[in-house]
Amino acid sequence: MEPALIGYLVFGCLSTLLLLLCFHRFLRASMRERKTGGVSNTAREANLPRAVELTTTVLPAFFRGGAPPANTASVSAKLEGAAAAARLLRARVQGGLLFAAASFLIWGLPPIVFGAASLPWPGSSPLVPCKDAIVVAASAALCALRPDEGRAISAGYICAVALSVVMAVAHVALLGWYDGESMALGGSADERWSDSLALTIAASYVAAAVALPLLWRRSPPHERLRRLISPVRAVFAVDGVLNVTYWAMRTAGKAGDGSCSPGRCAVGLLTGVLYLCCATVVLHRRVRGAALAALSRLGATREERNAAVVASLCSMGQLSRAELLPLAEANFRAIRFDRLKREDLASALGSEGGGGLAARTQPCSLGACDAFLSHSWHDPEAPKWAALCSWARRFEAEEGRPPTLWLDRACIDQSRIADSLPCLPVFVAGGKKLLVLAGP
Repeated sequence: MEPALIGYLVFGCLSTLLLLLCFHRFLRASMRERKTGGVSNTAREANLPRAVELTTTVLPAFFRGGAPPANTASVSAKLEGAAAAARLLRARVQGGLLFAAASFLIWGLPPIVFGAASLPWPGSSPLVPCKDAIVVAASAALCALRPDEGRAISAGYICAVALSVVMAVAHVALLGWYDGESMALGGSADERWSDSLALTIAASYVAAAVALPLLWRRSPPHERLRRLISPVRAVFAVDGVLNVTYWAMRTAGKAGDGSCSPGRCAVGLLTGVLYLCCATVVLHRRVRGAALAALSRLGATREERNAAVVASLCSMGQLSRAELLPLAEANFRAIRFDRLKREDLASALGSEGGGGLAARTQPCSLGACDAFLSHSWHDPEAPKWAALCSWARRFEAEEGRPPTLWLDRACIDQSRIADSLPCLPVFVAGGKKLLVLAGP
């Protein structure tokens, strides 16, 4: 075995093992924090999991709940616990993806460095295609980016440009690897075909390196992420199509002199398929979302996941908790049940409601509202009204007064709905109970 290959294997194995140990220690620290209190206990004591489960689970027609009365301090504690749980879960998921990206990068970069520096390398080795592990590394790193992380996305642009330059240099420096000979232009038919393929692919990466800085501009993070991933998917697709076409023609004897071995052609075809899978499947928006969701379920409790949902809802308006809580407290309103009418629950009234519904509400302190009302406007109003009346009668018999309710159509400024959405988790936490009118 040649010295370069031995050094490559030793370097790759030791580096991957070191990364694995670091990631394992990170996971153990996260698990230890969860078991000894930490974030999930904070979320559990703040009753976050129960509140979120109630909003996402089909419940009986009246209500299930029982959270202790809230106030500004307890709501602030809930938001803090949710944010901490979200940070922990995000670090765990993104840490796993970045570990995978770093591992593949370790295996993919040395062959390119050896080729670019014209250092001795076993050209006929089956490990030569390991250079294409960089594509997997890039895909994993892009999957780790979330659409609300502006700084990380900006860093992603820099890394994508660097990757494009590295891959362009690789396909120029490693021309001979396509035909098993030394780097040279011209010569045999195999060399001319392989050199054309390598230079065409290199040109596509140069185009990506030029296009990415032009596509970056100040805009919402999710839009910047889309413009980052689109050219990367495009260049991977071009690389994959060219590789599959070239090696299929070599296999059929329609390119070169027909001297390509079946094993070499198979490796080339698999390389092209890998690029196409990364472009069309791995980096697809829905696949990336499904992958992040699946990874978030590994090693995380339901409490942590639910708290992370609350934190993500609170960050929709890009407001800090210090800004969000006063805003929600100033806009929190409630309506007494005896001021509601059956037609107020009808879907045909439009977003404004009827009969001056908003005018019948009153300002309310967090924790003073008896129930946060959740229902579907697509359900008929008659059964919803009957269920609400039944619950309200029981409440009045126990408390001696009509209940106060939070109803979206009444308590949200219908001309500024988008501004109120980030406050929604605070509004839920501001009610003593969560009342769900579950219809068909």
